[in-house]
Amino acid sequence: MELDLTTPEGRKKQGELILRAIKEAGLSVEQVAKDIGCSRALLYQYIAGTTLAQPDKLTLIARRTGKPLAFFYGADLIQPETLQAEREALQKEQLEWERQRAEERVRQLRERIDYLFALVQAQTSPPDTKAAISTCEQIIPIARALGDEQAEARALFMLGNLRLLTGDLDGAIGALRLAQGLFERQGNIAYALACRQSIGRALLLMGHPEEAKTQFEQVAQSENWHNRWEATVAIAAVNEWMGDFKSAMERLDEAEELSSQAPTEKDAQIVHMFVTANRANVYLACGDFTEAEKLAQAALKIAEQLGDRDQQLEALLTIAVCQLRQGKWTGAWKNAERARMLASFANDSERVTIAETVLANIAAVVGDFASAKSFAKSALTNALKLRSRRAELWAHKALAETYLREESVDDARYHVQVAVEISESMRNLTEFAHALSLRAWLNLLSGKVEDALNDAERSFTIADEKGMNYVAALALLLRSQVAKAKNDEQAIEFLSSAERLANDVGDADLIYRCSVLKGELALEFGDWWKALEELAKAHKLLSEWRLEWRNAGHDDTWLEDPLRFKASLMLAQCIAHREGMSVADRFVDELGWLPLKEEWERKAIKLQTPEPKRKQNGHS
Repeated sequence: MELDLTTPEGRKKQGELILRAIKEAGLSVEQVAKDIGCSRALLYQYIAGTTLAQPDKLTLIARRTGKPLAFFYGADLIQPETLQAEREALQKEQLEWERQRAEERVRQLRERIDYLFALVQAQTSPPDTKAAISTCEQIIPIARALGDEQAEARALFMLGNLRLLTGDLDGAIGALRLAQGLFERQGNIAYALACRQSIGRALLLMGHPEEAKTQFEQVAQSENWHNRWEATVAIAAVNEWMGDFKSAMERLDEAEELSSQAPTEKDAQIVHMFVTANRANVYLACGDFTEAEKLAQAALKIAEQLGDRDQQLEALLTIAVCQLRQGKWTGAWKNAERARMLASFANDSERVTIAETVLANIAAVVGDFASAKSFAKSALTNALKLRSRRAELWAHKALAETYLREESVDDARYHVQVAVEISESMRNLTEFAHALSLRAWLNLLSGKVEDALNDAERSFTIADEKGMNYVAALALLLRSQVAKAKNDEQAIEFLSSAERLANDVGDADLIYRCSVLKGELALEFGDWWKALEELAKAHKLLSEWRLEWRNAGHDDTWLEDPLRFKASLMLAQCIAHREGMSVADRFVDELGWLPLKEEWERKAIKLQTPEPKRKQNGHS
């Protein structure tokens, strides 16, 4: 007997049947309301019988719950055997409806994936790395839901490289290894090897050069030209990292030869750019700053032509370091600032950090210790967040050298020791040898002469064997200072060797420091003319640097450096001894540095100066 829906009792009975169907189907009122496109309140009104269910909505409820339509009119209560055909037809209709819904969901997900891939491409040019990472992370679960391993692998590969760019090295390796497994399962060997290449880069930055080299060597065996040249250049970088400069150059020669097999002229240019940039790094490690800068400038030009922002930043940082060593202070500052600005715009956190360490080193050399510490501390904070061992090492070294130049021994001690430990654990011989020199400098300032000697000798042995001429020159200068502290006559011999190497590599600050030490030794031997000659030579360099720095709009902080302050006082003393106190007073006045003038006035009271003498026949 069918229900009489014109009566409240009939409508209420139909509502009970609707609720029964929903429960028997294991569904909720909210879920059914959403699926049939009505509000939960309206469905509750159907169930309560206060509103008569519309035929189209009742049909949708029947499909969703798997009940025949007649069930909701009471027919099932008295003649269920007549409803089997209707029930089967309804089940088929429901299956078709669910199939269409599944297809629509797949279509929507695929549209979403296509949109997100287009979005991540847009977010990398111009770069918004954090947003691009977020987009990749949205793609991955959608691709998994669709069972689309190709899209998942592609998104993981992009995510890994983006994390690598921001310095999230652990996260990068995790994503890249997942991508590698998927690509291998798909038989996409070229991309699986590209994953290995990026994993190797991350391992190298984390201080695992041998593990990185293993990854690169596997990639270098590929038949794919792109994989092969990239891995060859990467192996050269590992060799340079470990101090094997000869092997590094040989690998770069191999990569240069591969450029002749490039499929396009642009590809050949890319290879040439990377080879040139890595040759610059090798020359920089060896201390040939002139050639390193020349090569880095050439790499920068190609990078700008190709629009390769990543390599532009690398080249700018290399150029800044080369200019710092050569005494091109304003150029170094300008290029380091430019690199920091571009890296910040690109959300390239690691290169922002590295640029700050370069700025810290420049600021320390020019005596702006407050700025040096500010830049280096910012760099260290960011390096620790990024978990980049390379950036952390350079930040500690920048702080260590700043405090050493300032002669703040207690502040320098921690950063020097951490720099030694990190560089040793990373097996970067150039960095380790340099860190040992910093520790020798620290020990010398602390009065630990034997410890200073041991570190300086060890640093020199490594540097001399590997051809790291800048580090060797610094170690020889420190050995000379140690010998001076021990009243050892070898001080002059070590100093001569240090000066020769400093001139060979063209390191302006080392040349200055050698001249100052020569003047100081001459004073100890009572050779006033020799002292005057060497200290005047150092002062000429300092005057040129101060003028250039001021003309570029920077504050003149050069005489904040205790060594330069001391050298200026020694030169004033020599001038007073050879030319008279009035000439020395005028010299100090012209320096325009009040703390120096005040110190000179205190010192001059104690000086007993003879009548001015003139140099005759080369003797005083």
